[in-house]
Parts: sequence; C-alpha cells; structure tokens
Amino acid sequence: MTNAIRQAAERSSKLVEQYLPDAFLFAIILTGVAFVLALVSVAPAEGVGAVGHAGNLLIDGWYGGFWNLLSFGMQMTLILMTGYALAQTKPVDWLLTRLAGVPNTERGAAAMVPVVAAAASFVHWGLGLVVGALFARKIATEMRGIDFPIVVAGAYSGFVVWHGGLAGSIPLLLNTEGNFLIEAGILDTTFGTGGTIFTVANLVLVVAVGFLFLPALFALMYPADDAKKTPIDPAAFETATDGGEQATGGWASTDVPEDASLATRIEHSLGIGVTIGVVGLLAVVLYFWEGIQNGTMPWNNLNLNIVNFGFLFLGLLFHGTPKAYIEAIVEAVENVWGIILQFPFYAGIMGIMAYAPEGSVSLATQIAQGMVAVAPDGTLPAFAFFTAGLVNFFVPSGGGEWAVIGETLVTAAKASGESIPRVAVAASWGDAWTNMIQPFWAIPLLSISGLSVRDIMGYCVMVLLGAGVLVAVGISVLPM
Repeated sequence: MTNAIRQAAERSSKLVEQYLPDAFLFAIILTGVAFVLALVSVAPAEGVGAVGHAGNLLIDGWYGGFWNLLSFGMQMTLILMTGYALAQTKPVDWLLTRLAGVPNTERGAAAMVPVVAAAASFVHWGLGLVVGALFARKIATEMRGIDFPIVVAGAYSGFVVWHGGLAGSIPLLLNTEGNFLIEAGILDTTFGTGGTIFTVANLVLVVAVGFLFLPALFALMYPADDAKKTPIDPAAFETATDGGEQATGGWASTDVPEDASLATRIEHSLGIGVTIGVVGLLAVVLYFWEGIQNGTMPWNNLNLNIVNFGFLFLGLLFHGTPKAYIEAIVEAVENVWGIILQFPFYAGIMGIMAYAPEGSVSLATQIAQGMVAVAPDGTLPAFAFFTAGLVNFFVPSGGGEWAVIGETLVTAAKASGESIPRVAVAASWGDAWTNMIQPFWAIPLLSISGLSVRDIMGYCVMVLLGAGVLVAVGISVLPM
C-alpha cells in the first residue's frame, strides 16, 4: 500500500510540475474562464446586443467587483498579519522548537507537520499557514536529510481544516447580526457557532481529517529512497522568515543608548507595549463577558473582528515592545504581498460570477442551482460541499464565496427541510477542500519556505482526493 500511494504521489507531482501555472497567472486564467462562461451563460439585459453584453460584463461585473471586497480583504490581510506576528514571538517559537525535537524519524516528522499545522489552523487560519511553514523549517533544521517539499506540503495540507475552526468565515458570518442573508429576508435569525463549529459532525471531521488522515497519508507518501528526496541546507535559511533581519519578538531587550530620544525610548518601552497588550486582551475578555451576561456563550460570540482584535493584542503582549511588534508586522507585510496583489483579481472574478442583469441569473447561482437540482433527496449537504469546492476555484474566499452561493444553498435547505447549519458547515469544508489545489492561499507559506507552488501541489492533490471522500460522507451522516 505504501508503494502504491507513493507512486500515485510521484505521478501527481510530475503532472503538477508540468501543467500548473504560477499563482498570479492562475488567477488571470480563471478570470478569462469565468468571463467566457458568464458571457455565454448569463442572459444580457433587455435590448442589449452581444458587444454591449460583453462590455457590461467587463465594466459592471469585472471592474464593478474588483474593488467591492476591500473591507473584507482588509480583514483577511489582518488575519494573516496578526497570525504571522504572533507566530514570530518567542513563546510560539519555543513551542515549535520543542515539537520539532519530538519525532525520531523522517517519516514520523513528515506525519507530524500536518498535525501541528491543522491544530494551528483550527485556532486561526492565518496562524496555521505561518506556524505550519515555520514548523516545516524547524523540522528541516533538526533533520538535515528530510525531503523538504513533502514537509512543506504537509504544512499547507493542515490548512484543509481551517473552515471548520474558530475563524471559519461562513459560520462566523452566519453568527453576525444583520448579515446579508438576513438583510435579504432569506433568514430571520442568526445561527450561533454552537450549532456549526462546535457540533459533533464538524469536530469529528476536524479530528478525522486533520489528526488521523493527514499524518497517515504523509507517512505513506514519504519517499524511502534517498535519491528521491529533496533536502534543504538549513544554512540557506536566513535569520528571518523573509530573508531579512530577525524580528525581536518575545519581550525584547529594552536597552537603548543613554542619549536616545524620547520617541526611541517610547518605541522600545516594555511597559507601554505590555500595557497596551493587556488592555486590548482585557477588552476581549469584557466582550465575551458581556455576551455571557446577555445569555450568549463565548463560542457563539466569535466573529472576524474579535478574532483579529484578540490576536493583534496577544501578539503585542508577547512581543513586549511597540518596536518589536512593528518589526514583526513589517515582515508580515512582506509575506502577504501576493494576497494583496491577487485578492482584487479574485474579487473581480467574484463580480463576474455574481453578474446578473435584471431578469437574468448569475453564473455562480446557475452553478449552485444546477448542483442542487441534481442532488438526490437527502444528499444536499454532500452537494453543498462539492458546490462550494467548485466555486472556490473562482472565489477562494470563504466569506466572498458564501456571498454568491449562500442564498441558493440556504433556500434549498429550507425547501428540502435540511438543516441550514449542516449545509453551511458542508459549504465551509468545500471551500477549504479545494484550497489544496488552488494556489491562492499557499502564497504566504511558500514565501516563508522559499518553494514554488509546483513543489507541493502534487502531494496536495492526494490530500484533495482522500479528504473529499471523508468529508462528503461525514457531513452527510454524522450527527450535528
């Protein structure tokens, strides 16, 4: 069995290396594909010819969507930046160093990496991407001959559980007062995370996929032949994740020259940094405490803003000084440039997918409706999973994707009597599932590891196949 899985992984890697384009080019190609599909499938406005229809799609759809997700894009960027900054602190680095010393064999290390990444991704997807990459580097330092691409692939594969975790966009949006489904009259109430993230079905899937399937798969895929390994010399790693100067995280030294200016002293003030961090975390505690007093448990009060807020101030506390935190954020910015560049293009794709002149139906809705229409009775959760996975190629943003398919899936759930939270959890897993072969979110991890998307995606295809079966079955039969 080991040989068969390893051979399948090798064939997959060769195909990916030959045909997968650069991540930015991938976004451009998807833009063209979405544009052509929408041009053919979406009915033009009344009285508009083919040329006018193409022009409207270009301006109202693509350009109109290009800037529509700036606020959401900022939230996503902050999630990654605050997660990165937290991963740069000494408490987190200390933990990763200790964990890297646990496995005794290369195969065991390859199996451990996705587990650590999955655990971090469950807490916070930005933290998972960064912790996974840093842990892969730690492992490569501890075991000089280990196959580095498969270790990095394992780090990225842990990301497959993120949408079932605490920062899952769809469950948090469902828990947000006045969300777009409520404003549209599709829903009349919110759904707390106790009915989505913290259900038996979701938690069992997190454990089964992230902590059982992934380590077993990567242990089986690990090459036994040294000639097939691609180790990396730890000396090739610079002192910081972006190849620059090491950020001074973890209660950095406050030593400053005696003639330093007041501004410099403030920047390096441990008292100021810690005070701000404690005050911010106190605000988080009070936020949840107020919810408890109003009868809302903490896990039902999670949303994107409070996750960002909490990680920002926890990172500031762990770094100690404002200057140390600034340096960590500077590194984070350098590692999210790819997301900043590509997110508007995917927002444009989303605009194309959502484009619908009066009296017509958008491409995204047509895909969702088509998938729902062919779903046999009792299979809507599985079809919601596959629908979200398909749409995720064009809209690799959980919240953005939910904005274009959420209404269709929720309406179908209401019509069929299916549980809306179950369908939402299924769509969440579908969104995360095809990230395994969608290079968008791999960009920051690859920046940290120094590899290209072609180095890891062959292994991720194997994750896609196995996890797809597990989740499709699990989300259909497990109790919520």
